[in-house]
Amino acid sequence: MKPKTFWATLIVGFLVLTPLGVILVAQQKSLPPIKIGLIQSTSGMAGQWGVECLEGFNIKMKEINANGGLKTKEGLRKIEAIVRDDQMKPDIGLKEAKSLILEEKCSLIALGISSAMSQAVSAWAKENKIIYFSGSAKSHHLTGRMGHRYYFRMTANTWMYSHAAAYYFKDKPYTRWGLLNQDYAYGRDSVDAFIPAMKKWKPGFQVVTEQWPKLGTTDFTPYITAIMATKPEIIFSSLWGTDLYTFIKQAKGYGFFDKIKFIVTSGGLELLRPIGQEMAEGMYCLAEGPFQYPGTPENKKFYDDYKAKTGDFPSAYSFEGYNVLTFIAAAIEKAGTVETEAMVNALEGLTIPTPVLPVKQITMRKCDHQSNIAVSIGVTAKDPKWPWLVLKDITSIPGDDVMQSCEEVMAERATQK
Repeated sequence: MKPKTFWATLIVGFLVLTPLGVILVAQQKSLPPIKIGLIQSTSGMAGQWGVECLEGFNIKMKEINANGGLKTKEGLRKIEAIVRDDQMKPDIGLKEAKSLILEEKCSLIALGISSAMSQAVSAWAKENKIIYFSGSAKSHHLTGRMGHRYYFRMTANTWMYSHAAAYYFKDKPYTRWGLLNQDYAYGRDSVDAFIPAMKKWKPGFQVVTEQWPKLGTTDFTPYITAIMATKPEIIFSSLWGTDLYTFIKQAKGYGFFDKIKFIVTSGGLELLRPIGQEMAEGMYCLAEGPFQYPGTPENKKFYDDYKAKTGDFPSAYSFEGYNVLTFIAAAIEKAGTVETEAMVNALEGLTIPTPVLPVKQITMRKCDHQSNIAVSIGVTAKDPKWPWLVLKDITSIPGDDVMQSCEEVMAERATQK
């Protein structure tokens, strides 16, 4: 054997047989991916929004995996997402959550649009000490009286939306208000947060009519005529999805929006794009990701990446999916592991950058695991550059200004014990 060959063989043998060699060989092996279970409504009246959320999640996942994965104590690990459709039903969502953890061996659960479904999954996650990182479910009770160590939420909640609306209108002249909200958790929670905020900030505030259509209403005529009979100056509404589209189209036939101002809590691109030119002008719309493109370089990159992948522009739901995984990924790298308790500790107080306008970063508040994402309000107007109406005169209200205080949240939770 030649001298060089001898020494090369000896060195390789030494490395393989020593701890250093074991480390080097281990690093050459690919580590298993980190499995994240995604529960999302991909069918029914929220199906389009659920798909848009997943697309945003996938863009972030692609970025992570293209760079080799996340840095953990064991080495780089890629992300694998396993998706289940909850059909916006609590029993189905809970069944899928159990399957994702117990059968698919996912490390945690994420996403979900329905507040009722999220409440069911959150209760199970609490009992079994499983991280549930919610995306679009907005009932403030999820991080309020129902909140716990293992539940986190990316989106603004009903308290934040309702208080942002009240804060925006506190200096405007309207005092005669009407309420039009779907008769289930999200609608009720929105009103429960809006009324005390208006009473606090708006002297003379009064409610002249309350209307509670069922989820999935197809004929809004009785509600439209009842509202118009009481002659409110403005309506506060948390209608969304096909219910909102149907109401707007039917109300326009009555000249509703010529006589009454209207503010809706779900009014970003997810409303403006599908309803197109049938959208009413002059409506006040709240949104977490108002359609303002191009914006910052980060915002523009996200829009371009999203459009290249999907052929369409992202909605606020797309941003939510992207931000949820950004939080999770940052926590895994901070903790160096997917071990539950270490991840919880890493998530509390964590700040991430975001491509969402008009904010550039979001923080996960430690006391209740609610993010402080801003809520924006704009007025619908036609724009010849777009086939749908856009939001003009946008005002952004920081999340910190309209969140429940930690003391209020802890007081609520104490009543549940």
